Amino acid sequence: MRNVSFLRRRAAQVLALAAALHVTVEATPVEAQNLTVETGFERLSSPQTLIEGLNRIYVGYQFTDNLSVGQSFYSAVQGDAGGAFFWGFEGVARLPLSKGFSLSASGFVGGGGGAAQVVGDGLMLRAGLALDYQVSDAWAVQLTGAWVDIDGAPISGPTFGIGLRRQIGTATPGSWRAQLDAAGGVVTAYTSPSSVRNRAGGAQGRIALVGARALFGLGANTQLSLGAAGAASGAQGYMQVTTGLRRNFTLGPASLFVEGGVGFGGGGEVDTGAGPLVEAMAGLRLPVTRKLDAELSFGAIVAPTGSFRAAGVSLGILRNFDRTRGQGAPQRWAYSGGISVHQTGGNYFLNANPASFIVMQESSFDYFLGQNLYVSGNGQTALYGGVAGYAIGMLGLGYQIDLGERWAVSLEGHIGAAGGGGVNVAGGILGGLRAELDYRVGDNWAVSLGLGRLSALRGNGMSSNVATLGLKIPFTTR
Repeated sequence: MRNVSFLRRRAAQVLALAAALHVTVEATPVEAQNLTVETGFERLSSPQTLIEGLNRIYVGYQFTDNLSVGQSFYSAVQGDAGGAFFWGFEGVARLPLSKGFSLSASGFVGGGGGAAQVVGDGLMLRAGLALDYQVSDAWAVQLTGAWVDIDGAPISGPTFGIGLRRQIGTATPGSWRAQLDAAGGVVTAYTSPSSVRNRAGGAQGRIALVGARALFGLGANTQLSLGAAGAASGAQGYMQVTTGLRRNFTLGPASLFVEGGVGFGGGGEVDTGAGPLVEAMAGLRLPVTRKLDAELSFGAIVAPTGSFRAAGVSLGILRNFDRTRGQGAPQRWAYSGGISVHQTGGNYFLNANPASFIVMQESSFDYFLGQNLYVSGNGQTALYGGVAGYAIGMLGLGYQIDLGERWAVSLEGHIGAAGGGGVNVAGGILGGLRAELDYRVGDNWAVSLGLGRLSALRGNGMSSNVATLGLKIPFTTR
């Protein structure tokens, strides 16, 4: 009966999201790129775990002046629970009150866990209110309050905090233009001094990360950098998310860059304390084709509230959109959001978990290299099945075949990193294949059903049949 009740709740949430998208997306130009970004700190009023405060990052598509729907990322930022992350879907409705003031209501459903503070399903629900004061056309400050409930931890109560809201897009005077300069995959190797200890008290070993990075132009030679990565070896279950400012110095066709950033990370016994990270790097970017750049960088990362610190070297391959902007047709993308059900059994768990299946929320971005071939990035976090803290991040290739005006089938192959939640990922490297069948409901969105297989690529780890259900939204950028 617990499984039936859970599935009913999840089905109701997916249908509600689908209904909201149906009302708003079909009437919205596909190429309109007006976004709302909110970030802030929220303290739990009566913390019962080492998670005492959360950082919130929300990115929402602005369907109307007062309604946005998108995704949020919550991470531990106070206490001693670095590595507690929650990711999912959120919507924000805003009510203007007077000149400069507005009241906004938000609702979030997602999942995650980590830092051994969430033991169970990992489902997180949040209902929030914020009083906004507009300090400029593009900026607003916020006083926030919310009720947060996390399944699998004694966290169910109010939070209070402060935040910032920023408009991105051409419709708001003084706002940033949402122009993506470059995006791609990055591999990073970290080495710590022998004196650095992990959470278990042992020496912090070397860590290899795989992830993705995106660069947004802010002005001449200045870019905003966003990155996310997970451990492929050395710290199974470690994950970090960072943002920073990059300054470029042109040297003919190549360029040197320096970058400073902040972020949040943890898991895999890496002692990041409450979770905040500070990093600095310098590197060289060199064009290898008209569209692709290679990046080599060296840097350092420090956890101010934990013992973790390390030097690192990174190698990345990025698609450069800035160099080809305005040439040819707009760049085609697709965003997918929904749930995936993973069959368990055999060597799936490291513990005595009796669950016959687990449920993850997942999000994907597909970038089309041509008419049919595309590169895909996929992220997943736990919602149900007693695997709180289990997270997956993968990159892959796909091929889409149109079967008519409304039907299409896609074939995808992925490789990436995973960990946490007691799942036997045998070191952290996963590979998978899947097929998706899409039915285009309107010009701007489709329902997608997928079937596939996901397996650990090392040792005698997990191997699972996977079914997915979600919404797919195509869009373009220039």
